[in-house]
Amino acid sequence: MDDDILTIEESWPGTTIKGEPGIVSGILSLSRMTGGELLLNLAVGPAGGRPEESDYVEFVLAGANLEALRNALNNV
Repeated sequence: MDDDILTIEESWPGTTIKGEPGIVSGILSLSRMTGGELLLNLAVGPAGGRPEESDYVEFVLAGANLEALRNALNNV
């Protein structure tokens, strides 16, 4: 079972590819997987939109990539 570490939900002004103004919403979540890896999920779409209107990206961070992320965050 994964352990949730962090969830951030934000909305901000944005524009479509055609230049139409709107509001964009995003959710970033970070959880630790059973093997110790970190799972980073990002969903971005229109505010109040249906799940199928959002784009999703998922990264599994382990080993050298996980250590690089820790180092970067420690130096912010």
